[in-house]
Formats: sequence, C-alpha cells, structure tokens
Amino acid sequence: MNRFLTAAAFFLSASTAYAAVDGKELFNNKTNRCAICHKETKDAIGPSLKTIAEYYRNNPEQLKAFFRGEAEPIIWPDRFNMMRPQMGKLKAMTDEEINALVEFILSH
Repeated sequence: MNRFLTAAAFFLSASTAYAAVDGKELFNNKTNRCAICHKETKDAIGPSLKTIAEYYRNNPEQLKAFFRGEAEPIIWPDRFNMMRPQMGKLKAMTDEEINALVEFILSH
C-alpha cells in the first residue's frame, strides 16, 4: 500500500509539473501573437518587455487588471487602439495563464 501511495504521489506531481502554464510560450505562440509587436529589449510597435516590466514591476496586479480589460494602459495609451483587437485574446485567458504571462514579462 505504501509503495502504491508513493507511486501515485510521484505521478501526480509529475503530471502537475507538466501541466504548468509557460508564460514565454503564451507570449510567443502563434495564437496570441504578442511577439509581433512586443520585443524583449527594444521598443517597437509596442513597448518592449523591458519597458513593460519597468512600469509594472512593483504593481503586477495592475498589469493583470489591464490584461483582463479592467484597467487603462499606462504605457503609450495613445497607441492602445492598435492593441485593442488583441485584448479579446487576453481577456479569454485563465487566471493561471495571465499569471504566467505576467511573470514572464516582469522577468525582463
């Protein structure tokens, strides 16, 4: 019985680790298309991840609220209309996905 519980715990932890959401993958995947406008260190069509991290590092909850459509942009608000079509994709993300994406962005 003890071996069974140990094996079950191992497989449960392995499957949980495998199922973790990868913020970098969310950022770079072809569905979300974030990387088209946002580069890692250089401002382009949109602010770079480095710039976003500088603005939101001390307030990740505000970035999460922005992704959910509950807060106004604080970086380049005059360019926000270009991003508006993409916001639907962000609003459709789960809390786990938004948390992973924010963690990835703020790591810059």
